[in-house]
Amino acid sequence: MSALKVTNLLDNALTGSGAVTPLNGSKQFNVNVRWGAGTSAGVVAIETAPDKDYAGTWSNLTSFTWASVSTIDTWRGTGPFGAIRARITTTVVTSDKGVYADLWEN
Repeated sequence: MSALKVTNLLDNALTGSGAVTPLNGSKQFNVNVRWGAGTSAGVVAIETAPDKDYAGTWSNLTSFTWASVSTIDTWRGTGPFGAIRARITTTVVTSDKGVYADLWEN
């Protein structure tokens, strides 16, 4: 059994793309998107590409649209995929904290 690895993809973000994370053969993973206190709008896409340096258009695996403040949205995937990232496709509106995304893989 392999060890669980947690990678931060977005950290209190309002716009842009988070860290690009190579999956290195991981076949099971979970992405948690947490909408911070004060958020009232936004969309986060979880995307994949063949490798972390891919310069073309990444493929959308799923998207999360803001629905409620201080909530968590979850997506579970099975691979293999080359690399994964979280990208804010609609700016997060907030009076306090932004959006967070974590990748859990094993």
